[in-house]
Amino acid sequence: MAYFPFMIEIGDRNVLVVGGGRSAFLKVRALLGFGAKITVVAKAVSPDISRLSGEIVVWRRAFRPEDLEGCAFVIAATDDKNLNRRIAEAARQAGILANAVDDKESCDFIFPAILKKENYTVAISTDGRSPMLAGRIKKIIAKSLPDNLDEAVGDLGRMREEVLKSTASSEERSRIFSEEIERRLGRRKIRIGTRSSALAMAQTELVMKELASRGIRCEAVVMRTEGDMRQDRPLWDFGGKAVFVSEFEEAILSGRIDLAIHSAKDMSGEIPESLDILACLEREDPRDVIVSLSGRKPEDIRIVGTSSMRRKAMIENLGRGYETRSLRGNVPTRLTKLRRGEFDAVVLAAAGLKRLGIDDEPDLRYEFLDEETFIPSAGQGVIAVEGLGNSDISGIVRSIDDRKTSLELRTERKLMHVIGAGCHDAVAALARCAGDGRIRLIAMKSDEGRMIRADVRKDANRIDDIVREAATALLDGE
Repeated sequence: MAYFPFMIEIGDRNVLVVGGGRSAFLKVRALLGFGAKITVVAKAVSPDISRLSGEIVVWRRAFRPEDLEGCAFVIAATDDKNLNRRIAEAARQAGILANAVDDKESCDFIFPAILKKENYTVAISTDGRSPMLAGRIKKIIAKSLPDNLDEAVGDLGRMREEVLKSTASSEERSRIFSEEIERRLGRRKIRIGTRSSALAMAQTELVMKELASRGIRCEAVVMRTEGDMRQDRPLWDFGGKAVFVSEFEEAILSGRIDLAIHSAKDMSGEIPESLDILACLEREDPRDVIVSLSGRKPEDIRIVGTSSMRRKAMIENLGRGYETRSLRGNVPTRLTKLRRGEFDAVVLAAAGLKRLGIDDEPDLRYEFLDEETFIPSAGQGVIAVEGLGNSDISGIVRSIDDRKTSLELRTERKLMHVIGAGCHDAVAALARCAGDGRIRLIAMKSDEGRMIRADVRKDANRIDDIVREAATALLDGE
């Protein structure tokens, strides 16, 4: 059952509360704050209610049907569930809205957790599922609201009539009020952590653009990770791709940033408990690309640069006689090394090339590798937005999520987790949502030079079965 959150004026309206215990007291106290005229009927009344006797009427006796006369609302708060239900039913028959505190099905309305200020009221409801959690949510909201918000609401309320009289269009009124709100409160900027590379900044700009379309202001907080500073060693020597992520996660947890933007393929399988992937943008081309100098014949390629164990294994599996050598640096740096002749070719992600707008350089030759055979890394082509799973901004961030991409990423990451794949493993996985409501998961694992492959297709609601079957194929070597 879901309750629509009406706001109702109850000042000077008669409210009957049947019951004299703790639950009745909480309802009475909440109603008094809004000026209701309250009558309590109960054989035994708690000291808390007795102390309110100057503000309410108390009848120390059992409920009688005639007590309903003249009431606008009735709250049945006795310790007898059957009696509460009968009182609620009697109220309905008399055309009176009723609340039975221990029976959601017998409620025409429920009590939210209320944050009451002089000029505004915030109500939080969990539709009766968890009043305790509603109370905690209220506390979280109370901490996040600016101290000067109440004063600002009052001032804007006083100027509202004058603005309505002096402006002809709703657009002009909206502009005036928006400027006044921003002048008084400012607008919180979401701090987005990002690396300084051109690709990282381009990906961050894409996320900021999506959030801006929803009225959210953002600022980029550039951070340097251990992976950025240690360019002289292969990633697998000091933690793998996760070194690009862990420092951002620590910054979120410490409150230095609100969100972090990652290439999903760089994320480790385990995310700190309080963090979550809040959103994924629509997936870019997940394929790998062998990039060489224009005019160079494919048969002249011998030395291929890559820092990925997966790419190394799959390049060797192409059977072209290529030799791989370690290659570090961002995308422009890798292409510079190619142009200087340090490598005959380099392997890069199509997504990065396209996001940087360098997927069609005249002096370069691009060989886009078939994703069916040269399977991408799990998460390749996906921009993931990581943040606190239950923060004041998580809801608006989740609104930019591309569900299809998120489902694919979740499937790929789950497979990596099940098979225990780490940064040192040559493992690939690509999930694709089909138009028929099914997901296809193709995966590869290199085992001492032998390529083990999995290919599973099932309904999208059977992700666990898809992952289990693919994992079995990879681990058993079938």
